[in-house]
Parts: sequence; structure tokens; C-alpha cells
Amino acid sequence: MRSLHLIKTTGIAGAETHLLTLLPALGRLGVESGVALLEDPRRPQDELRGRLERLRIPVRTLPIRWHVDTALPGLLADVLRREKFDLLHAHLPHGEIYGEIAMRRLPGRPMVISRHNDDRFRRWRLLRPAFSPSLRRAARIIAISQAVRRFLVEVEGAPPEKVAVIPYGLDADSYARTAHPGAFRREIGEPKAPLIGFIGRLTNQKGVDVLLRAFARVERSHPDARLVLAGDGPDRRALEALAGSLELRRAVFLGWRKDPADILSDIDLLVMPSRWEGFGLVALEAMAMAKPVVASRVSALPEIVGDGTTGILCAPGRTEEFASAILQILGDVRRSEKLGQAGRKRVREEFTVERMAGRTAEAYRTALLSSR
Repeated sequence: MRSLHLIKTTGIAGAETHLLTLLPALGRLGVESGVALLEDPRRPQDELRGRLERLRIPVRTLPIRWHVDTALPGLLADVLRREKFDLLHAHLPHGEIYGEIAMRRLPGRPMVISRHNDDRFRRWRLLRPAFSPSLRRAARIIAISQAVRRFLVEVEGAPPEKVAVIPYGLDADSYARTAHPGAFRREIGEPKAPLIGFIGRLTNQKGVDVLLRAFARVERSHPDARLVLAGDGPDRRALEALAGSLELRRAVFLGWRKDPADILSDIDLLVMPSRWEGFGLVALEAMAMAKPVVASRVSALPEIVGDGTTGILCAPGRTEEFASAILQILGDVRRSEKLGQAGRKRVREEFTVERMAGRTAEAYRTALLSSR
């Protein structure tokens, strides 16, 4: 079985990290994978391409300069036909739209979609005609969480029988081995201070403004605590300005980092104050490092973070709740360790790479049978 994964990306985030884990695991099950990378020539994706090539995953780069590119479906159909891929697996909005148009030229060949988020823009009725054809054409739709499945069915009208829930998987032990404990603390000169971490894009979705306001309260009780924010995005300047207006002395914006495992190994807890979240892969990564997670009680996060067992869930946007949860964990080392160890156990047992890959291969077989 040969599958071609279609994705447009601007960096390595959740969906891209997922592919880097999934494709080698599918290979171990006898599924050959290739990637068609939709790339804006002005923003080359050398890092993702290089990491895929090091995994021996063939990459075909298809240029896309604007959102609308009439030549792209033909180029994609040619790749599928020439290289004899059995099915197309589309990821993210551009992948869905261009994949569906290309598959019109290949009747009888199935298309699978992975939906990685319950993006708010998909609620806009004016955009429904852009995405509904791909949901109709797809032989199988993979939702990465029950929350995303509900969104697909209840908001977008996807046929329930087509939608399979396959959560992200992570090899907890292998991920932990990639870290260099102590390296990040040495870099920032904080050998012992309590470290509160955030890793993700600096956008409204991620709720970093809530975290900054919560940290202002934490600082009053723990003046030695430090907040480290790894990531970048369109809201960075506004968030830095907010940190200044709150007079936060111990909050630092790190920008994009290539060493999230090092950061997670050295922080005391991870905070995810998201307003919505399709999955939240970084929560799994923190749990693999035996770190407790404080997260919003929204979307998929309660499916990952056990409230009171692997972390603490808070109402989205509630600054006081987040501050209280952070202070609870910082103030009770034994509880923090217990939450962290329970999180690691949960990743090892419930979010394995083998389970994710096996269910994905099963979705492929179902899609191929339905196309006959």
C-alpha cells in the first residue's frame, strides 16, 4: 500500500510533528509513504524537508505562491498517477481543498483527510462551499480527538460513519531520551528557581494573555519563579507589551526553539491556557517528561489531561483559576511528582505510536475497500 500525504506548512508544529512520528511507524506496518509539500517559494521549508529526508521519506515539493493556484491540482494528479500511489492523505486546509480538486481527475482512487483542529474559521458559512466537497469526497476522515469529531459532525455536517477518531501518539521513552536535562536551566542561569513553561504559537487561540495575567499573581507569592515562553507568532509584540504593562520581572519570550524536549525536561510544569485546541501534542510531550500540565477545560484538552490525576484543568480565560492551579503545583512537590508520573504512565499506555499507526492503516484499508 502506498500513500501520499499532502500538506502546506509554514513551520514544524503539531500536524508536522505528527507526520514525522506517523510515517516511519506506518512503514513498519508495510505502508509506504511519500509527502507532497505545498511550499511558498518565499518561505522554504528546509527544516521539515530535511527531517523527512533523514527518515527516508520521499518529498515532492509543489510550489504554491498564493491561496489560489489553478495549476496545482494537475501537478498533484500527475504525481499520484505517475508514482502509482494508492491513496491521497490530505492534511490542513490547503491539502483538503487542492486534494479534492486533484482527485476529480483520478476516479476510483480514494482520499483520506486528517483534521487536526476545530478551527474557528470553519464555522463561517461563507467558507462552507470551499470545504464541503472534500468532506463528501473523502472515503475516510480522521479526527485527532473526540472534540474534533463532534465539530466535524455537528458544525460541518460530515457523515458520522466516515469519521474515525485516531489520537496522536508519542513514544514517551524515546522522546525523553532526546532531552539534555539541565541544559536549558544552565542556558538561562536558573539552576533552582521554579520554572513555569509555555510552548506554542503566540496567537489568540493559545490564551497566552491569560497566562501572563495569571503569572502576575504568581510572582507575588513566588518572586523567584520564572515564566518561559517558547514560540512565536503574530501576537508576540502585543503580548510583550502586555508583559511590560503588567510589570512582569521574570517572564521571558524565547522565540522559536528547536529544543522543546530540553525545555520540558527542566520546567516544573507546563501551562496551556488555550481558548480551543484540536489536540495539544505538547501536553503529551510534557507528560512524557513526567511534568504536570495546567490546561483549559476546552476542546480536546480534557481528553489528554486528567483533572487531578495528571494535571489541573481550569475554565478558559479565568486568570484566577490558572494562578491558583500554578500555585498549587509549585507549593506541593510531592503532588507535582505524583501528577507527573501519572502523566508519563498515561502516555505510555493510551497514546502509543503503534496504536496510532495501526488505526491509520486500518482507515486506509477501509478507504481502499470503499473505492472498489
